[in-house]
Parts: sequence; structure tokens; C-alpha cells
Amino acid sequence: MSIFTRNTLSLFLAMGMWLNFAYAQTSTYEEVYNIMQTKCAGCHSGMTPAGNLDLSGSLTEVYDALVRATPTNPAAAAKGWKLADPGYVERSYLLNKIATQEWDDDFTLEAAEGTIMPPAPLDALTEKEIELFRQWILYGAPDEGQVIEPEVLEDYYENGMALPTTTPMAAPDPSEGYQLKLGPFFLKPQEEREFFKKHDVGLDIATEVNRLEISFNAESHHFILYKMGENLAGQVRDGMRDIEESEFSMISNTLVAAWQNDDDYELPEGTAYRFQDDTYFDLNYHVKNYASVGILAAEVYVNVYTQDYGTAQQEMLSTLLPIDLFDLFTGGDLGANLNIPPTGDPVVFTDHIWIPPLPFVPFPSGNWYMWQLSTHAHARAVDYDIFLANSDGSKGEQIYEGFYNFDHTFNQGYYDYEHPPVLTFDPLLPINMGVGGGIVHEATYVNDTDETIGWGNTTDDEMMLLFVHFTTEPVITDTEDVVEEETVQLNVFPNPVRTQTTINYNLPASADVLIELFDVQGKRISEVVRSTQGAGNYNQTLDVAKAGLSNGIYFVQLMVDGEVIKTEKLMVN
Repeated sequence: MSIFTRNTLSLFLAMGMWLNFAYAQTSTYEEVYNIMQTKCAGCHSGMTPAGNLDLSGSLTEVYDALVRATPTNPAAAAKGWKLADPGYVERSYLLNKIATQEWDDDFTLEAAEGTIMPPAPLDALTEKEIELFRQWILYGAPDEGQVIEPEVLEDYYENGMALPTTTPMAAPDPSEGYQLKLGPFFLKPQEEREFFKKHDVGLDIATEVNRLEISFNAESHHFILYKMGENLAGQVRDGMRDIEESEFSMISNTLVAAWQNDDDYELPEGTAYRFQDDTYFDLNYHVKNYASVGILAAEVYVNVYTQDYGTAQQEMLSTLLPIDLFDLFTGGDLGANLNIPPTGDPVVFTDHIWIPPLPFVPFPSGNWYMWQLSTHAHARAVDYDIFLANSDGSKGEQIYEGFYNFDHTFNQGYYDYEHPPVLTFDPLLPINMGVGGGIVHEATYVNDTDETIGWGNTTDDEMMLLFVHFTTEPVITDTEDVVEEETVQLNVFPNPVRTQTTINYNLPASADVLIELFDVQGKRISEVVRSTQGAGNYNQTLDVAKAGLSNGIYFVQLMVDGEVIKTEKLMVN
């Protein structure tokens, strides 16, 4: 081999080694480990390490000694803390021991929990180093991978590039409730992120919540509090997770409340959200750093006010209702029909939402008593309105105007997609969301880009959905009316039917009666009864052939004095 060849080979080998070194990404845990070796292992090593915690071992040994390990400190152990509890920074004894008041005064030690480490005169950890520990734990304390770039923390803490963040909100008195906190997590200029985080509140009894108060960054796109789907908690990892990891969670979770602006949800008297003792929350935060220079620390504070289970008369329910909801029930793709061409002209999408009383549908059919309505779209939306549906699914009375301001107090003349109006009904508005009813939502978009825009999670994509709060029964104000509704009965027999069935119903008092037949798509098939009838028991024959019914599922709906009272499923075979 010539000298040239040998030298060239050596050069390429050297370059390869340099490139591997340059592009090798040190994991966040390795950075945490190296700090501990420099500033902690001096005391936490040897035959009798401080706190009986040896931090001088290998990467694996130290990881196993920290993550989900119970502290030897009795006071910390009695709280259920771990040395490093993945996803739960406030319950991680390690972080509480190194945190300083100057860095974050939320972290304090009781006398029985010892003093801040490392002790003087040893070098204390810098704010940037403490934050690295917090980010590592917040993202689930992974043993590999980088959860945050070191340069981001350096810019934030040492290079004067920290942007203003949200003001911490005082937590409720423990006798009144508790506080949820998500973050901070850090975004570079123009960076947009959406995260989920499984959160175990640690409830030991079922409880009710009658108020939710939030504070978050002005740059926030939304924060959503979900009740995690049943049996999902054991399948979802701890710590912050990107939205790409959370598509299944979004479908399985149950909405509690959603915010696109700081707000205080004080529920109507007699209503409350209800949570069992094994409830896990899923915290969902979407935020963008709009600045061209500077690092944004994104945080959310949620104050949860509680009361004894069973105090409320009615449970407050919540849900998200997207465009093409029925397509989603039957195996279609979410938002598949929301395609906005790049014409620069207004494009209108009108969608009828109703809830069939079928076992695979996750929402209750029948009457909903609406407390709040709000809409959600992205940057190309210029209007969003909601109407009561006529029986044929067309637009009826308008109940929500998208041009209103956030508090829905005046018409500002435009739709603010970042802070859309929240409409509150007092008293609750009864709406038949079952067969023959529902609502129609209509959104208008202007796409002035060069590409067709469809459904997606970023603000450069689009969405079309509603946030809805409701009860399934009225909050009782007139006992006589409620008792009267509850005494009305509706039965269809035989069912399933081949040729002829009987619709039996009773009226406790004289009333206007309307009985209609609908197919599974919500289309009105026929009117069976329309008359004013006195108190009594009634039988109405329905002939399958005369009604033109083919095999399938139908719905018989009874309305009394203009209000839906009962709906029965009818199977024709």
C-alpha cells in the first residue's frame, strides 16, 4: 500500500471518527448522569454513601437506583414520593432536593426531608442543570434519547433569550380542591408542539368537580383536560408524549373541558363533573412560539374545585363533535371530507350532527340540556355558526354566531379562531340530539396558500369541531313538569317485526302528540301520529309494507307538546 493510500485511509478513518463524534447525540439521561458524577457522587459513594444512595456506579446502576425507587427518607417515603418518578416532577424527591427557591419556589422541603443538596461549601447545581433534571423527569425519565437540546436551556438560562411566560396561579386551599400543573416545556423560535401527559391525581375516593380555573401562555392554541379512557392508563407510558403517540388516546379519552383562552368554568348550580377514585387525567397542551428570537417556556395551571360525590343533582357531560361524526362511527377517517382548495375564495362546509341510539355510539342519544357551546378551527377559518336542525337535517334557528367575542357578549364582526366565542345557556337549552333532531354546524374557510389544506393537528392544517357541555336530564326547577315527563311510556311490539307492529304509549294529561319514524341515517320516513290527545293509553298499528320499510334499523320517536320524550329502536327483518 502506498504512502498516499495509507495517508488517505487514515484521513478518512479520522474524518469518520470525527463525524461520528460530532453527530452522536448524548442522551438527556447521560447528561444528568454526568452532572451527578461531578457534583453528587463525591458524597453519594463508598461503603456508606450519603442517604444510602450510591450515585458512583454505571449508567445502568445509577438509573436503577433512582427511577421509581423509594427514598430512604421516611418523610418523603410517607408521601409516596420516588427518587425520580417518571412524569411527576413534584413527587420526585431527587428534584426537590436539588431545587432552589431562586429557580422555582414551588419546590420546598420540610424539615424532616433534609436540606438542599449539594450542601455548602460544595458547588450548587446551576439553574440550567436543575432544569435538565426536571425536563428529564417530566418527559418520563427515559434511559436513552434526548428530550431537550442543551442549547435551548443554555439560551433560556444563560444567554438572555427567555421570553415572558405565564404567571403562576395560586392553588386552591386543600379543603376546596387541588391544582394540576403541566410544564414547563421549552419551544424554540417559530416551533409548534402538542403534547399529552397521563396524570394520576391520586384520588382515594370518588369526587365531584364544580369549578375549573386555568392560566396558561398567551401563545397557547388550546389546553384540553380529558378523563383517560378506561383501562388505557396501563397501556400509556408516563411522562410527556408527542401527539403522534396519542392518536388512540384522543379517540378513547372523554372530554372534561377545553380552553382556548384563560377562563374560569363555574358550573351551574346542581351540576358537576364526576370522577371515580381510579380516574386518570390526560392533559393535552398545544402551543406555538410565534417569536422570531427567544425561547418560550410553556406552562399550564388548572385549579380543580371539588365537592362530595352525590352533591350535584345532575352530572355535567362534555364531548367533542367533529365534522362527519357519523362517518367516524361507521369506520371512516376523522375529517376526511374537510378539504379546502387553494382558490383564495370562501369555501363553506355544512354538517348535520345527531346521535343515533345505537350501542356502538359513545355519546347518549335523545335530549341534551346544553350549558356551553364553543367551536374549534385553525388559521384559515373566517366564520363558524351553529343552528338547530330541522327534522330533515337542514338549518333551522341559529343559536351560535361565530363573529361574537370570546365571552359572547357582542358581535365583533369577525371570527377569531384563536379565541372563538364560548356561548353559555342560562337556563340550560334543551335540544333533541337524537333522531329527527340534532344541530347543524357551518364553517367558512379561505385558503390563500398554494396547496389544498385538510384535517390536521397543526395550525397550518385545519379542523372543524365543537366543544359541548350538557346534561342528559334537566336541572329540576319545576317538579310537576319533570314527573309528568317521566310517567310517559313508549313501547313497540313485536320487535323485531316482519309485517306489522303496535306502537303503545300513554299520556298522563292532554297534550299535542307527534310520532315519527326515522331511518338509521336520521332521515324522516313517515309521520305516524299528529294530533291533540287526552290523557289515556293509546295503540297505533304500523304496517311495514304500507310504510315502505325494508330490512334494517329504524327509530320510533314520541314528541309531547313539542319535546322529545321517548325514542325506541325498531328492527325490521
